[in-house]
Amino acid sequence: MKARRAAFLGHFVPLALILVTTSSASGAPRRRHFEPDDLELEQPGILDLDLQVGAVLGSSDLGNHLLIPDFEIGLGLARNVELDVSGTFMLERENGRRHVTGNALWIASKLGLLETRDQRGNAWALGLELGPRLPTFDAAGIGYGVLGLLGFTRRGLGLVLNVGSLIDPGARLSDPRPSSLVFGLDFNAELDQRGRWSLQSELGATHYLSSDPDEAAAAVGATYAVSRRLDVSLTALGGFLRHTDHAGLLLGVSPQLGLW
Repeated sequence: MKARRAAFLGHFVPLALILVTTSSASGAPRRRHFEPDDLELEQPGILDLDLQVGAVLGSSDLGNHLLIPDFEIGLGLARNVELDVSGTFMLERENGRRHVTGNALWIASKLGLLETRDQRGNAWALGLELGPRLPTFDAAGIGYGVLGLLGFTRRGLGLVLNVGSLIDPGARLSDPRPSSLVFGLDFNAELDQRGRWSLQSELGATHYLSSDPDEAAAAVGATYAVSRRLDVSLTALGGFLRHTDHAGLLLGVSPQLGLW
């Protein structure tokens, strides 16, 4: 299993770097709805791959597409520092032809700033996630993202509030870059004492300071821990506004690998 994970990583990372450097300025950049993040930081030396693939019923301007994949790679660097790389690649049909497009690739540092626990077992945590957003397909220029994370945990229940701002690459270097304020809630609940089954839910909203239309979406899913370092999940998502993906069903897999 570890050999297969290492082989997958060896193929996936070079592919992601190639996609970042093959930007095209021939159309408007695609964007998925804002996905709230959690405050779980990987232990130093642990590499976590969170991958989701599936079919999405898109809005009238984006159309239907396949996620191939939606991903987040997290590497624990220190007890309260994690390096994250996240993005989405999609297979779409436009004018009768299939083509691959993608969102901005976010290379971010996630920092755990504060954690406190009271006598009743309630825990509060404060974190920060920030870093550049790089173009992939149909985009140019470099953006930036900053998120403030406030987490609360009680007896297997976790809630994380996300508030921040994103500046994405534009369609061309000369075009204004889409800028937005983002808000989100990430909810996680353990469903059994062994921690095998858990329920996740997300609510994300984006208000654009540029001329782009606002977005709002929610997701709910279940995760099963196959082993200590391998999770599988099934997630349904739905959009609330006209220019947000209407619905989707995603299959996820999250292997972990100890690098040191």
